[in-house]
Amino acid sequence: MDEYALKTQLTAIHQGEAEEEQNLSEIITAMIEHIGSPDSDLRENLIYQTLSRYIEDNRLSDEMLTDLLKLALSDDYLFYEIGDVGTDHIFKRASAVLLIKWILTKDLERAFLSLPLLDKARNELVLYLDLEQDLRGYIPEKGWACTIAHTADAIDVLVKNPKLDVEQFPSIYEALVNKVFTATIVYVDDEEEHLLAPIVTMLGIGLSIETVSGLSQKVPDFLELQKEKMEEEKYVRLYKNSKNFLKSMYIATEEKEEWLPIHSKINVCLTNINQLHPQRNYIGKI
Repeated sequence: MDEYALKTQLTAIHQGEAEEEQNLSEIITAMIEHIGSPDSDLRENLIYQTLSRYIEDNRLSDEMLTDLLKLALSDDYLFYEIGDVGTDHIFKRASAVLLIKWILTKDLERAFLSLPLLDKARNELVLYLDLEQDLRGYIPEKGWACTIAHTADAIDVLVKNPKLDVEQFPSIYEALVNKVFTATIVYVDDEEEHLLAPIVTMLGIGLSIETVSGLSQKVPDFLELQKEKMEEEKYVRLYKNSKNFLKSMYIATEEKEEWLPIHSKINVCLTNINQLHPQRNYIGKI
């Protein structure tokens, strides 16, 4: 089924002019085939809404969802043309992450995924987060990509799964934090808050306070080093991403008394990195 035929069919279904049950398998196959379309109306308003509703409403069997997860984690979807930047390939990767999130969410309810497959999802999401270089959020005329936010959201669902070993939390935490400290772009679509969400979730389940609070001791030294050797424009991006994330963490760690050691250390960290503001040297010369 080509994109035009799929769009026509899904529009008819949404308008109540076509029966869903008669060709459910065919529709799902077509949606997966075109899930990375750069046509935002087809991708976001029709495929996303329809497919997520089918999963939420238990229209897909455990076997179907398992097969879809395996496909979404494959080189043809999650890692499709990984490493390229600025192309429409980003939509296929971003859509794969959303599909993974929906299936992981359903597993919290039905517990149908095997532990090896769940662990594969963990490994591939962490690897994808590291490898993804196209960090765009909203793309004019083509809609939302948000690869980083979507991946963080999927990981947030993943770490809530009781089948996942908490011993995996430190490596997941490291992968999330590493994606904060980028000089490629300044995150403008709340990516830092999405990256923080699974960290807060893990803190509530088993991630140690020492692991998280250690970040506040490393950031000032890291930024000082990067300020000395990095181009100013790149350093500005890095500084802003770092500070925005730490500010979000500062607020989040006020929620529980046991997190106050993290909270107070981040307060000191924020004070220290203010000395490393990109304009500080310039202002000091006036």
